[in-house]
Amino acid sequence: MVTATALGAALLSACVRPVDVEPTGPTSPVVSTQAPASTSSPSGTSSPSLHETDLPSTLRVAISFDQPGVGLREGDTYSGLDVDVARYIARHLGIDRISFVEGMTDQRETLLATGQADLVLSSYSITPERKDEVTFAGPYLTTGQDLLVSSRSTIRSPGQLRGFTVCSVQGSTSTSELVDDHPGLHLTVQPRVSDCVKLLEEGKVKAVTSDAAILAGFARRSRAPDKLRLSGHSFARERWGVAMRPADSALCEDVSAALEDMVDSGAWKKAVRSNLATSMLPTSTLRPPKLQDCPPPPASESSSSSVTSGTS
Repeated sequence: MVTATALGAALLSACVRPVDVEPTGPTSPVVSTQAPASTSSPSGTSSPSLHETDLPSTLRVAISFDQPGVGLREGDTYSGLDVDVARYIARHLGIDRISFVEGMTDQRETLLATGQADLVLSSYSITPERKDEVTFAGPYLTTGQDLLVSSRSTIRSPGQLRGFTVCSVQGSTSTSELVDDHPGLHLTVQPRVSDCVKLLEEGKVKAVTSDAAILAGFARRSRAPDKLRLSGHSFARERWGVAMRPADSALCEDVSAALEDMVDSGAWKKAVRSNLATSMLPTSTLRPPKLQDCPPPPASESSSSSVTSGTS
């Protein structure tokens, strides 16, 4: 009998279309570091740690395909902050090519668990609940939750949305936070932020909620008579991280080193200012956040390493 999990993974695999691109971009090159190769893999895991096998010639990275300034696919061209960060990490690891796959909000953990992605960026907010499912390096950006509204709207804060319909994406942290903190509004969810923006432009919802760094890209691209703006009232703090499988603790250290190098070299500042709608965002978003420590290896991985090396 086919289980629901297996069926879901098969359907997801069918809709994910990886596209290989060179890890080039506006960031300056760095000294590449190659992770040590190993023929062993953690016992009891369905997907081996990327760091514990030979690093592949192609790094599979999940990003958003519909978010201007963050992760956007136009034909065979990819742009946005997440794209630049992914390319910098790949070069730092010494990997020659990147295969970008679409990381929809409610599918990001599944892409890692099923081995369809090695890293997930996709404006992925670090939360305690998600740390139970994946390992995060970062954060590489701090932003706030905001509202995208019509330029003609009088909405300035979530408190004014009582009785109105707001759109959010499936699996977003902004959905539960908005509903919990502001009862009385109506919520509709869509697969992508761009789907919500279309509903806003058609007048079918009063506002779209998501991270300000995402919404600002849509506001910047909007044109009269459908000009959009941010409410300007951030009501939550989000920290974006680079996610990987729980067993990839050593890879987490390498990714953290890449992010630190990106900041120190000035490439992070250049990527933020060239991609994000900085005039619409607070200065805190334009400053590099402090990197958190990577978690220790999972107990099963530590036990396996201990047995293999003969140490106590």
